[in-house]
Amino acid sequence: MAEVNIIRHRPGAVFCNPCEVITVDDDGKVVRLIEPSGNIGTQYPNDVGSEWFGTIENLSAGLAQGKVRWSDVYKTDVLWTTPSANRDECDARKNAFNAVYGAMIKSATGGPLRSNRMARFTHQEGFPDPKALFEVQVKAAAGDVEIGGGKLDFGSWVDHQPSGASVMHKKGDETITTLGPDAGKEMEFVLEEQYARPFAEAGVDFRKQTVFMEILVAVDDAPDLAWERIEAVRKVFEDYYGDDRPAGLIYPVSRIPNLDGIVEPQPRVVSGDVEILRSGTLEHGFGTWNAIRHGGITEVMVSAVGGDDAAAILDGIDARVQEAGGAGLMQNGIFNNAYIAAGSDSKANRDSLTNFNPAFTKWYEGTSPSARTAQYVGGIQQQEFAYGVSNRSIFA
Repeated sequence: MAEVNIIRHRPGAVFCNPCEVITVDDDGKVVRLIEPSGNIGTQYPNDVGSEWFGTIENLSAGLAQGKVRWSDVYKTDVLWTTPSANRDECDARKNAFNAVYGAMIKSATGGPLRSNRMARFTHQEGFPDPKALFEVQVKAAAGDVEIGGGKLDFGSWVDHQPSGASVMHKKGDETITTLGPDAGKEMEFVLEEQYARPFAEAGVDFRKQTVFMEILVAVDDAPDLAWERIEAVRKVFEDYYGDDRPAGLIYPVSRIPNLDGIVEPQPRVVSGDVEILRSGTLEHGFGTWNAIRHGGITEVMVSAVGGDDAAAILDGIDARVQEAGGAGLMQNGIFNNAYIAAGSDSKANRDSLTNFNPAFTKWYEGTSPSARTAQYVGGIQQQEFAYGVSNRSIFA
């Protein structure tokens, strides 16, 4: 009989670090999922190399807590603080980070890196620690699973988690980095050419088997067009998936790694002996939740819930976890992604986070919170929301 055990190591006021999940499916296969909270490296000097070394050190401690290594990491999210609105400064920061990224992991850990990656410049406000040049979140898996190539292969089913993609592609010897100013056109291209085509070649129906999608929309090159771009991309997403709507979220970022591009989505797709459950309710263009069920284990992905009150947001997530068949967010939650809408007033941005966290802590009073990462972004789901939180929960 399937079972799920969730261990929230080193619980704090707003997150544990890491969250460890041990699942045993109906066939007796055991998988361990280790998810440290987002980490920074500000214990070292304020330069890219030093902070990356510190981040590796902190993430390594979380991975070691769950007795896994960097070679077990399958997903990496890199969140860069935007140095300025200047494109060249962003390019220099990106290149400085990429120059030390893989080499330092290999040097510091002695192991290979098999993870996918999604990166973005979030906002000039950065993160709760104002000194942080970036925050990094990783997810690892061990046991009866093979990872690599953007996939977790469980034998009877496959969890596809490719890296984020933009319009960047080769046309003969030429590298194409932009399709012009039309954000909707970019989204169409990425969905069809960067994802649907290679998935079809592998025998996977991308349109029918996508369960979650995170969509980044770059806005620093044209701030006045931010929400016009988001709505254009959202419309393409809605039309593309129709009744098979994944859960997910959409939000503005300063820039994506392809500095000439506008849109970068990252999907989660499943194939094989796995059941896809959809809420049947749409909000902000996404299903309110999607779930996957395999071998008696159910994992729920809750779309970002937005609002101006942390407790109300967490109540909304809790209700959706229960609607999907779980006991609730406190019992089944493993990871929260928090988004704090930020503008040009740094004090107001900082005060907003100061208001958010106490209500978040109070909601979890008497229990251990899930792992979490928090970032300042230009908004989340809709222009009027001050905050947003998405969630993953697991139960048998």
